Amino acid sequence: MGQRSAVSQLPEEVRDELNRRLVESGFGGYTGLAGWLREIGYEISKSSLQRHGTQLEADFEEAMADVRRTRALAKAVRNEGDEGDVLSATSGILQEQLLRISIALRQAESDPAEAAKSISQVARAHADVGRMQVALSKWQDELRTKALAAASACEAVARRGGLTADAVEMIRREILGITA
Repeated sequence: MGQRSAVSQLPEEVRDELNRRLVESGFGGYTGLAGWLREIGYEISKSSLQRHGTQLEADFEEAMADVRRTRALAKAVRNEGDEGDVLSATSGILQEQLLRISIALRQAESDPAEAAKSISQVARAHADVGRMQVALSKWQDELRTKALAAASACEAVARRGGLTADAVEMIRREILGITA
């Protein structure tokens, strides 16, 4: 296994501050950041900071793309009016993110005990998403059953009221959300 990067060996709070400064500076200003680290007692080269910043920027852009995709998906589904689809799509995105996190944790240059703890938390979150999907599926099944019952009841009332077969079918389709 290769040597751990100098940035990964920084204390977490210093690394977090470094990451914050990198994002605020638009992933630039490595000379200034190396000077700041030197002032607080850490000797890290500009090139090490640039490698870290390049990876952080790629991760940041990927995360922002996921946020944009999630927002667009939620907006599109919200316009269609099906809450179940929003939850299902969000669940899929969460599972994809958790998979990425678990892969990154396995590849990370960190303490194995901390990595194991983090992977355990990701696994727990993945299980929670799975349970949410099962609950969502049950909810959708119950909703579908209730819609079918309502459509059948409405159909019976409409037929007794003398509506045409086409009108009854149109009402049934509207209740069930079926478009022709």
